[in-house]
Amino acid sequence: MRRIDFIVNPISGTHGKGELPALVAKMFPYPRFDVRIHITTRAGQGFQIAKEAIDRNSDTIVAVGGDGTVNEIASALAGCTRVKLGIIPMGSGNGLALHAEIPLVMEEALEVIKNGHSELIDYGDVNGHLFFTTAGTGFDADVGEHFSKMGMRGPITYGRAIVEKAFHYQPRTYTIYTDHKVIKQEAFMITVGNAAQWGNHFYVAPGASQQDGLFNVTIVKPFLVLLNAPVMAIQLISRQFDQNRHVETFETRHLRIESEELGYFHVDGEPIKLESPVEITMHAASLRILVPLNRQGRL
Repeated sequence: MRRIDFIVNPISGTHGKGELPALVAKMFPYPRFDVRIHITTRAGQGFQIAKEAIDRNSDTIVAVGGDGTVNEIASALAGCTRVKLGIIPMGSGNGLALHAEIPLVMEEALEVIKNGHSELIDYGDVNGHLFFTTAGTGFDADVGEHFSKMGMRGPITYGRAIVEKAFHYQPRTYTIYTDHKVIKQEAFMITVGNAAQWGNHFYVAPGASQQDGLFNVTIVKPFLVLLNAPVMAIQLISRQFDQNRHVETFETRHLRIESEELGYFHVDGEPIKLESPVEITMHAASLRILVPLNRQGRL
């Protein structure tokens, strides 16, 4: 018997979740499966429920929601490779789900969970805050903070947040310590990629892998927004962002970021306020995630 706990964030994303209980009952019949569905009512509750499910020897814990929900549940499972993370992507960006090629259709995502094929992936730690796709500071973190206050969700609202910030944002100066070098750089943003994309198929770190034990770091140097932003947007979608002349990339297992004007940081798109310095460390092969057996790309 497989014990599976579904943890549902009812307010995440832009899609309804009302069909989930009926689909779960149909696809995961007792006694082959022992299933529980939990509905969260406050921030942080999903983490607590996941920890309790681990203590009950749950086989699989499924995050039903957006990137914030996935991060919360995955953070509870981090380091406990006996338990598998499942994802029903219901958010605005769905970064980890898209990187892992998990279907956005609920019934198809449930099939991935039912099949039970899993792989180990890496995750990162930013001053004690875990991330599984990307973390960073600068423009994208400030956009994330602005987006979190806009009320409406979805890619259209996120696009509006980008436009509203883009023409007033001032680059900051950072000192970056890596495994092999020290970089002092004025930058528009710094993104630490454990996965290739933010979400919505925007590939900010196209060379990143979740199974190589390395971060793929992207530094975007100052540029003229009106002149360069359209080209950059195309390159983000076409996985060519690292070829832009204003972009520098490198790989490292650890980095330290210092700045007198750090501003916001984000972990998997969720903005947090951190003080300089920021230590970012790699935890290789430390989370087990359910993925499609026939996926085409690499994790």
